[in-house]
Amino acid sequence: MRAIVDTLTRQMLVVNKLQRASMAVESDVILDFLETESRIRNFQYPDSRKSRMRLLQRDIADIAETFHIYIERVGKQSYGIVDADTDHIIDYDRFFTDFDMLTSLDPDTPVSRYVIPERNRFSGSQYLSMMLTAIKRDIIVEFDYVNVRKGGSVRRHKVEPYFLKEDQHRWYLIGINDARKVMIFALDRIADLAFTDENFKRNDELDPAEYFRDSFGIWVDSTIPVEEIELAYSPLDGSFLKTVPLHPSQKILADNDAEFRIKLSLRVTNDFVMALLSRSRSLAVIRPLWLRERIREICASAAERNS
Repeated sequence: MRAIVDTLTRQMLVVNKLQRASMAVESDVILDFLETESRIRNFQYPDSRKSRMRLLQRDIADIAETFHIYIERVGKQSYGIVDADTDHIIDYDRFFTDFDMLTSLDPDTPVSRYVIPERNRFSGSQYLSMMLTAIKRDIIVEFDYVNVRKGGSVRRHKVEPYFLKEDQHRWYLIGINDARKVMIFALDRIADLAFTDENFKRNDELDPAEYFRDSFGIWVDSTIPVEEIELAYSPLDGSFLKTVPLHPSQKILADNDAEFRIKLSLRVTNDFVMALLSRSRSLAVIRPLWLRERIREICASAAERNS
């Protein structure tokens, strides 16, 4: 396990080093950088330059195969990123950031003296590796699933696994069931996961970016119409929403000393309403009016309960 962590750490560092550079980076600079980081992060790194170069070449090949980030020699002694799959389902920039933080938890790593990680762990992560294997190999899986909306009833499902999506500290499986319906399962409600001896032919028309385009978070309900939503916030809340937008469709309409106003286009689901309430101290729903009334009713009920 330690060898795998060391390998991913090296590869993450190589990608980050090249991404931050404004031009190609000389091989000696990369090797010196990795040597310094190996002392800070306490991972194994060879002593000889020849071994380090062989390791770098191997890492570059693995980075292309695993992360779809392509690094090539530029000139005689330099390297740079020449291409990257920006449409890949996995956000590798975030993956590298999360992995960097997770490795700081190792008590043998000096970085842990300076970093306070998030205490909440991803729910359902024990099935990530197995699910990823099934997805990569197009293997149909079976599992028991707890339906919390039906009193905790348990049902056995047989699913073609397509994608994994993370949302609000939980991992979810997007797959197709026997009825040929797209289903979403929270991994922390799955039990007795098993591979079947059946494979499936992947439908490449199921595009996760398109599937979740008009949704907030993990909740997808095609019966809810897509609406234009206009919201106003205080300049202080606006400073946060500029760096972490509510939704990819977010467009800024006003940004001044009086207000921060945005427009969104999505389906108004319960999880979106909960996100709005998290900044209710300065929120003003401009439109639609029914959403403004819903937020008002929720706040009025909360005020009455806490009076």
